[in-house]
Amino acid sequence: MIYKFRIVSDEVDNFRREIQIDAESTFLDFKNAICESVGFDKNQMSSFFICDNSWEKEKEITMEDMGNDSA
Repeated sequence: MIYKFRIVSDEVDNFRREIQIDAESTFLDFKNAICESVGFDKNQMSSFFICDNSWEKEKEITMEDMGNDSA
């Protein structure tokens, strides 16, 4: 199965990217595909958010353990 994502930006007029990734791909693969499509450095920090149906953020997926343990 192939997943298709359309990426738009409120910050850049007429910005649109379409990314296709295999169902076996990881968030790292997805991040790298996005970076390649816009020429961003793949080594920069980034994260994804899982959202509900109202686009409210529910969970953040980061590349590094951010140590969210309360101490």
